[in-house]
Amino acid sequence: MAKLKGKSLCKIASKKQFKNNIDDYRKLVKQAKYICLKCGRVAKAKKNLCEPTKL
Repeated sequence: MAKLKGKSLCKIASKKQFKNNIDDYRKLVKQAKYICLKCGRVAKAKKNLCEPTKL
């Protein structure tokens, strides 16, 4: 997960980095608690989103 750690899902998706790291990406979104108001993506931790708000 080192390649995806500390990056927002918005950036990860825009650069298509998740394709080579699908298992790591899955860990970031599994049991999502937050949604990004900017792009609509969901994540387990708010640090992985640009404009997070609680689901």
